[in-house]
Amino acid sequence: MGANTAQKARLLDLTTGMLELTRDEKRDIEQVCSMLQIIKDDPDFAKRLLAKNGEPVTELLLEPVGTIAVSATAERFVAKDKFMIDTGRKALVKISYLGDNFTEWFLGKTEGPFAGSTLRYSNLRKDSLDVPIVSELGGEEKAETTLAEIYTLMELQRDGRVGVLLNNGYANIFYVRGGVLVLRAVSVLWGGDGWNLIAYPLGNPRGWDAGRQVFSRNS
Repeated sequence: MGANTAQKARLLDLTTGMLELTRDEKRDIEQVCSMLQIIKDDPDFAKRLLAKNGEPVTELLLEPVGTIAVSATAERFVAKDKFMIDTGRKALVKISYLGDNFTEWFLGKTEGPFAGSTLRYSNLRKDSLDVPIVSELGGEEKAETTLAEIYTLMELQRDGRVGVLLNNGYANIFYVRGGVLVLRAVSVLWGGDGWNLIAYPLGNPRGWDAGRQVFSRNS
């Protein structure tokens, strides 16, 4: 799989930084060249370098892509007033489907005024269930997001335009507490004429396919 824009930018920054260090004579240039040559010639170099006790390091599920700031709001967020099926031209957010679980667990929920936040979004590198994803995020506290944050991101892409949310039919995965304060997985995906919102218990045996995108707390 080819590198994305963020990865290319990071690689360029690291490479440039290393060259600056050799220019300042903080690194031996011949040693740097030898190391870079090894990395170039051996595609498994990183795995071998990071191996512990001769066993390969477990590959991470999530690959960071970026962050997005979500603005504060002074009003309460009433879910049933926001998440309504409407694909009309004047819809504030085009929504074409609300799953039964989402309706049952979330439409009765009201969230207080929102102080603003920064969310991190990551690419799911391989197929996974929810529990390992939440664990890698740092536990439920780090994984938990809100309905207000989801809706704000949907507003920015009200008609499926390009943005931080995937709009290619792949799920954007959020973890939100429902009415009984149980953490649930929420799938937000563009269905062609509107957003689809579907909720699952964390024990859902189907899991998620690679290539989906996971949102969580940035700190």
